[in-house]
Amino acid sequence: MKKYIILFILFSGIVNTIHAQIKIQGTVKQHEDENIYLSYWVDRKKQIDTVQIEKNGKFIYQNEQYIPEILSIAGEEMPLYLQPGDEINMTVNMQKDGVKRIIFKGDRAAENNYQYAFSQLGQLRKWLTSVENIPFKAYQVKIKENVSVAEERLKRVSDEKLRKTWTQLQNVVPLYLGLDYYQTNQAKANTDQDFITFIQSIDLTDSCKADYNVISGVIHWYMDKSNNSNTGNTSIHYLETIENVISDQSTRNRHTTEYMELQLKGAKNPNIQEIFDKYKAICTDTALVAGCQKKLDVYLNYFKIRNGVMAPDFEMIGIDGQKVRLSDFKGKMVYIDVWATWCAPCKAEIPHVATLHEQFKDDNRIEFISISVDTKTKVWKKMVEEKDLAWQQFIVEGGTDSFFYKEYAIEFIPRFMLIDKNGKIVEVNYMKPSTLGCADNLKSLLNK
Repeated sequence: MKKYIILFILFSGIVNTIHAQIKIQGTVKQHEDENIYLSYWVDRKKQIDTVQIEKNGKFIYQNEQYIPEILSIAGEEMPLYLQPGDEINMTVNMQKDGVKRIIFKGDRAAENNYQYAFSQLGQLRKWLTSVENIPFKAYQVKIKENVSVAEERLKRVSDEKLRKTWTQLQNVVPLYLGLDYYQTNQAKANTDQDFITFIQSIDLTDSCKADYNVISGVIHWYMDKSNNSNTGNTSIHYLETIENVISDQSTRNRHTTEYMELQLKGAKNPNIQEIFDKYKAICTDTALVAGCQKKLDVYLNYFKIRNGVMAPDFEMIGIDGQKVRLSDFKGKMVYIDVWATWCAPCKAEIPHVATLHEQFKDDNRIEFISISVDTKTKVWKKMVEEKDLAWQQFIVEGGTDSFFYKEYAIEFIPRFMLIDKNGKIVEVNYMKPSTLGCADNLKSLLNK
């Protein structure tokens, strides 16, 4: 399962810092023309530095600006835990089948020695897929061996907060790896009594170990095991299985709510109301249900807001503080740009909106308006004034929690919409002004 593999890269993502002054040096034993690769992110782009290993196995790497996050050698990757100014020394023992062992010394040695041990758990999945007909019991032995090493090294991490975070993560590892056995070979897992015992012994009420992914893996196993020939709604089947498998009501409430929230974030499903009704029948926590109900109401607007329907009227506030409604523009086509000062893609489109407005500024058939979903009015006003925007500028109260944002089922910005002179939606998700041919398309719509 990809969601399990992701676990082993969760340590990465350290914020890179200018003037990092990082130094990594060490020795690679028994190497054969290997290189070391160190990666980090700059402006959302992955950068990879190659470190050549000398004939005597020595290497040295320094970075004055950025902190490496991932170390790779002989196809093995592991996260690094570094801070500005750190100097570490590492010894790498190689074998014909790849890296055998890495030992760190120096700054944050305990953290990196632990992370290496933890990363070896991730290698177990590769091993599992490369070996045929491995019994679950033998697989469990390898899991326990690796977990034991990682746990022992984790004790040496002095930072209490960090150790607590990593302990929570490691608690779920044996369960993730065990569930991987089923994903690798379902037919074998279903006949392996040790695996069946393992999955039936998972305490789904233990929130420290049985997180959402673990519970979901167990539920899917029971769904497959039931061999349900019903080709109906899979989500309903999932929720019914929760009812049958999870007896603890608080765990039911927690998991069904997490499941429902994921459904409300996913691809738009016209049967969502049926799924929600089933969820509501299972979850007894009225506060959780109410929270999901609000999200459902916004979700359902997606099916209401479409081309050809009357655009819901709403209130907005101009730069001068005066309140205006969408209906006040009736009689003209309205070009709407939804944006925010904190949205980089939105700001990138502003010059293109300006160009488009310039081409139509003398056409009294159309009105250009920008609607900000900022919550800080002063910040919004300042940017509007600085950029000297020539078309009408408005803001809605509540930002992304406003009636406008929810009623129009806006999930991302920038968002561009067209409303005709009669108040009907022409395009609920119009092309970006930076798109080639946007002006010609707008002209053709006006001339219809």
